[in-house]
Amino acid sequence: MKLTTLIENKQAIKQIKCEHGLSFLLETQGLKILFDTGQTSKFIDNATKLNIDLGEVDYVIISHGHYDHAGGLPHFLEINSKAHVFIHTAAFKQRFSRSSSMVKENGIPWRNDLKQYAQRITLIDKDVEIAPGIHILTHINTIEDYETTNPRLVCKEGDQYIPDTFDDEIILVAIENNKSIVIAGCAHTGIVNILHTVTDRLKCNTIHLLAGGLHLMGKSKDEIKHVIDGLQLFDVEKLALNHCTGEEAMEALSALYQDKVMHFGAGAQISF
Repeated sequence: MKLTTLIENKQAIKQIKCEHGLSFLLETQGLKILFDTGQTSKFIDNATKLNIDLGEVDYVIISHGHYDHAGGLPHFLEINSKAHVFIHTAAFKQRFSRSSSMVKENGIPWRNDLKQYAQRITLIDKDVEIAPGIHILTHINTIEDYETTNPRLVCKEGDQYIPDTFDDEIILVAIENNKSIVIAGCAHTGIVNILHTVTDRLKCNTIHLLAGGLHLMGKSKDEIKHVIDGLQLFDVEKLALNHCTGEEAMEALSALYQDKVMHFGAGAQISF
């Protein structure tokens, strides 16, 4: 298996572009799977610089309905005529980021144009095995003490803003030659909850690579410690983290896991 970061907040290679967002390319079992598409078309530019032909991508998975994970999809569909796209049915709700001074929409920017892309997109609301050993997991189980809500991230129902439960979050798990990789876009539903769900449903005793964002940016030291304590319940061999994980969380994880942790910036690749 090979995983490449096509876009994220920071660059791993100088000539590669970056933006607040995320896009991975996973190559496994002869398939190419695009996981998220960033905000814009920059991930496509980066793929070109990395000599990656995105026209060969077989599947696209959108982890959840935020602009920085789904915004680039229309650009991708212009250059790829064959890839099958999976998105959760609940991804198209009106979403906002709220602060004391403003409310800003942060959902899928093209959500009102869904019909235009309907032939390419499959809406799902349950787990799917898209190929042998390649799993999309939905409806992440919530473990007591690891419930996750963020007062800044809300949805609109009528005239009311309510906490976003991220019931549309999708996790990708690939298993090849007895090695497993777990990819999360933001882990809005909580990385501890996610790993419990993966191990319970797929019986993965060892996770060889955990990749993506953990959404610990802005969390307190106690909150970060609580999540890291929960992570230690699992046998995770390597963590390739980025996007919304946050500097404090990266420092705390590096202190514990040492060289098992890496910042997986735009342009970075890992094979195993």
